[in-house]
Amino acid sequence: MSKKKSKRKARKKESGTFGTVLMLFGCFLVVLFIGWYMMVGHLDGETYHGVVELPLKESYANPVYALALLHWVIGIPSVIVFLILMVRESQNEFMPTCFYSVPIFLMSLGFTIQYMVLLIKVDADSLWWVYVAAAVLGFLIANLLIYLDKSKLHTVLFGLGAVLFVLSWILLVMANSADGHYIITYKNKLRGSFSIKILVGTFQSMGIMVFLSMYGFLLKLRLGREE
Repeated sequence: MSKKKSKRKARKKESGTFGTVLMLFGCFLVVLFIGWYMMVGHLDGETYHGVVELPLKESYANPVYALALLHWVIGIPSVIVFLILMVRESQNEFMPTCFYSVPIFLMSLGFTIQYMVLLIKVDADSLWWVYVAAAVLGFLIANLLIYLDKSKLHTVLFGLGAVLFVLSWILLVMANSADGHYIITYKNKLRGSFSIKILVGTFQSMGIMVFLSMYGFLLKLRLGREE
């Protein structure tokens, strides 16, 4: 009787694990799809009731298409490796976290690419490069400060997030009107420049928050292993 009960428990555990794996795989696919759609959603031209949105400049569009392909090439294997580690019940928390963080990082990158596409389509290329320079420089300085004082991890990342958040909105305000350059519709009505900038800016803010939260969690795990 005890053997039969143990076999039943094992089967229930296997079926439960299989269901969890399928559910997580589906959730990560949704995350990857959102990131991919944000990247490519406005690369091509579009026409709506006489308003024409031109395709993104080829010099920018080609690299974005390449990124969109890498998005899946990197994302899917990362999810699969994470699920394998989860099923095997890896005792090393850092490694599974590294793999399941990849789709989340890719989604936040998708939000940033969408932000880039808007700025370029309203002829604000220079503002985009200002944001990139500030983000890269800020990220390097933040990591240096964390390396010098690990106890300030959350403070430094919060400060970086606040700076990028404010800067992203300032650049959107400075950019030209999105009317006639970027088409977003809601209930069969064309959204105006203000609504478009609010929507894209909100997604970009979410991307900043998601990226830095996940990065901070990874750093905390990494630093915890070294202590």
